[in-house]
Amino acid sequence: MDGLADRHLGGRDREMKQLIIIGEQCPYCSKFRSPRDIMNMPGGAKICRTCELRHLEALAALSTGKFTAECSECGSEPEAQQDRQMAVHFEDGIYRMMCLQCDAVYVRKRRDLYGGTQFAHERKLN
Repeated sequence: MDGLADRHLGGRDREMKQLIIIGEQCPYCSKFRSPRDIMNMPGGAKICRTCELRHLEALAALSTGKFTAECSECGSEPEAQQDRQMAVHFEDGIYRMMCLQCDAVYVRKRRDLYGGTQFAHERKLN
């Protein structure tokens, strides 16, 4: 800066250096991600790489019958991968695998998704 501008601002510009972070919110996990981590899908939909990876893991589990990744809600991985029970949810075009504890909480939160179905009636969500 020239001397006039430096005197006018009183040196404040040196103290006001700010970091601007540009992020985009993933519509599936609601987390803000770097624009480099957001993938464009057909139809104008977007998804972050983490949610896309979890979706692909869920598809693999549905085709093989074995799920070896982490819960999409809490991120926990059980010690014993054998005989592991997981819940599968189809939400906004992607599959999500959840442990049974997260599933119980998630289903109550998503009455908008399951309301009026036999599943909701059996779980007494209505």
